[in-house]
Amino acid sequence: MRAFLSYDISDPDFIGKVEELQSELKSTGADLKLVSPRIMHFTVRFLGEIDEQEKDEIVTALRGRVENFELKLSFKGVGAFPDERRISVIWIGIDPASVSILEKKANEVNALVRSVPGLAKEKEERFSPHVTIARVRSGKNKEKLAEFLHRHRDDEFGSTQIRSLRLKLSELTPSGPVYSDLHIFE
Repeated sequence: MRAFLSYDISDPDFIGKVEELQSELKSTGADLKLVSPRIMHFTVRFLGEIDEQEKDEIVTALRGRVENFELKLSFKGVGAFPDERRISVIWIGIDPASVSILEKKANEVNALVRSVPGLAKEKEERFSPHVTIARVRSGKNKEKLAEFLHRHRDDEFGSTQIRSLRLKLSELTPSGPVYSDLHIFE
């Protein structure tokens, strides 16, 4: 099963702001695949293909160590990966204080995951807290996308509470990914 660890975002105010932003993004005429605001999350660690035993070992390693917390994060800024000249992903970021809080939690989680045999040696990507709102399929209207990014670079999108880490199953379908919870650490 293809899996990852995440902090989900379910705040209705934030989701509404993302939908408004995506509507404006669509008006650029760019070739985009918008991400449903209902599945937005911060990926803490992509695990790739794991089996049932590895899933159980991950749950055991994290249980009792990542529950009972509440993070207040503030969303700020719109950007792109890899950069504004070669846009492939458009995202909303978080303010520097929130980055620090989320990075600390992600480092704690990753240290625990490294203790799971078989996962310890897997390559870890640098944690970059962001919420993907769209993927760019081609260079169509690239200039308008760059203008959009410049216009929204410092926008503020409010705050939300994060209360639980989730081990999620990711199933890729032609209409986009479908996520389901394998375990919620509450």
